[in-house]
This record gives sequence, structure tokens and C-alpha cells, in this order.
Amino acid sequence: MKRRDLLKMGGPTLAGLMSFARQNAASPKEAPATALTQFPKLVMICRYSPQKLAFAESAGYEGVVISVGGPFDPSKLNDSQIEKILETARQARVPILSLECFGLNHVARDLDERRNARARFVRCLELAHRLGCKFVGTFSGGVPEMAVDDQVKELAAVINEEYLPVCERLNLTMGLENWPGGPTVNFATVPAVWAKLMTLVPNRRFGLEFDPSHLVRQFIDPIQAAWDFRDRILAVHAKDTEIIQPVLAKVGIHGTGWWRYRIPGQGLVDWPKFINVLLEVKFSGGIAVEHEDPFWDEPPSDDEAEFPQARKTGFILAARFLRQYIPGRLAQ
Repeated sequence: MKRRDLLKMGGPTLAGLMSFARQNAASPKEAPATALTQFPKLVMICRYSPQKLAFAESAGYEGVVISVGGPFDPSKLNDSQIEKILETARQARVPILSLECFGLNHVARDLDERRNARARFVRCLELAHRLGCKFVGTFSGGVPEMAVDDQVKELAAVINEEYLPVCERLNLTMGLENWPGGPTVNFATVPAVWAKLMTLVPNRRFGLEFDPSHLVRQFIDPIQAAWDFRDRILAVHAKDTEIIQPVLAKVGIHGTGWWRYRIPGQGLVDWPKFINVLLEVKFSGGIAVEHEDPFWDEPPSDDEAEFPQARKTGFILAARFLRQYIPGRLAQ
């Protein structure tokens, strides 16, 4: 564009072009995505594909958290496939920070189910080690007919006796994600249960994969919970929750449609206060955007190799919002 043409433009158009130029000049693509700092890392949760790793780098994420499942499975991946995954991550400059190993009932009443779940989780720990990860997240599972205290004792025993020895050997940490998905899926979802677990499992290699959005929908203050368990937060899910008050007023908490998950910044979580708790205790793990916002999506979307544009936009907006509170890469 010639200078004469630029001068003829109106104020709003010129301002828009100047803003576009400034944004591109400061693009996160210019800095290596693998740069390490003492601060939390902004990462995203997804199923594995080379296209998703490439997108994560282009959107300025510092890594990814991969969900175990489908072909990305410790019982299916051979040595050459694992090396190819590592090479893809190196080329994309997006390290795999941790793994999510869900769908396991660690305290199942059925002995075969329990034995298989525990063996699979150990394989997930071993895969995480081979991929250079330092953390593996999981659900607790649950047995509705068993008293909560008895479930706590059962879960603490398997963590202490079976999982932590593997974590010690492989230099890993592990933690429970607090999705309130039901008593057979995840019983350890609230601070009262966490306190009992931490007492029985004092080893700091075990802790929480803390998701504030799940506390909001249970009317539990996520900031207070984060502060109370600040020294046991080993990984973080960045997801928000919107409470739709007009619907809640009509259907009550046992009804439906009164809440929905949102990308960070479009719900009720006080992100500056929450992240300040993490900075206070020098948390340097991953703050992983977990995109479950129906407004910014075209489902089904995460199962495909390439995200649809709507989902990409959601991840981009989430990163743009969170980056203002995470020190990240600072000018020298």
C-alpha cells in the first residue's frame, strides 16, 4: 500500500491496520514454544495429532496435555511410534507436558475391573515417562454403596502401595481431577474428601489436577479451595463455568440447563485471584485450557485430526485472556 493511499484512509480503518500490525509484530510465534521459565506454562488439552500440535504452537501455547485413548494408548504404541510422536513434538516446538488417563475405577468393587484399571494406570505412568512428561492425571473412580471414608482408605492404599513407588522410580507426579461426574466415576471431587486423602497420602508426588470450573457449579469457592490445597496442586485445568441465573431461578440446582462450561474469562472464575494463588506458591506446571465451551465449537471436534475453525477460535481467545495474568516469557 502506498503512503498516499494510507493517508486517505479514515481514522477507524487506519487504527485497525495499525492494531493489526502491532499484534503481528508481537506474535508469540517469534519465541520458541519450549522456552522454560519458573512461571506456569500455558498449555492446551487435546487428543494427539500432528495438526493439533502445530496449531498449539501457532496459537502461542507452550505445550500440550494429551488424553490417552484411541490409537494414543500405552497398550497400542510401539517404540517406533513413540519416537515418532516425540519427533513430531520437537519439530512443532510443543512439548507434551502431561497425560490424562481417565475412565479408570481405581477402587472398583469387581476385582478384575480393579486389577485391570490399576495395571492400565501403571502403563500410563510408564508411557508418560517415555514421552518426557512429569505428571499424569486421573479420576478416582468410586463405589456408591461404600462409605466415603472406606473409599478414601482404599484409594489411599493403592496410591501408596502401587502408584507412588512407580512415580518415585520414574520421577513422576500424579493427581486427581475433580470432575463431579458421578459416584461411580469420581468420588474425590470436594475439599472435604481431599483433606482426608492428603492425610493418608502425605507424599507430595500425589496431589490435585485442580479445575476451578467444577467447584463453581457446586457453589464451592474455587479461590478458597485453591488456597487451602495450594501445596498439593500439581496441575491445573483452565475452564470456566457460567451460571444462567434466570434458568436456575426456575429449575433449581437439580434441574438442567442452568450452567454450562465456558472458555476462561467468559464465566464466573476470578482468574487474577486464582492465578495469584498459583504464583504465590511458585507453581510452575501447566495451566491447561480444557475447551468444553459449546459456544466456541462445532462438535464433534476433538476426535478429528484438525480442529474446526470455531474450536480454534475458542482456544485462541482463551490463550489471549489467560496470557495477561501469566508472566510467561518476559523481555530481558
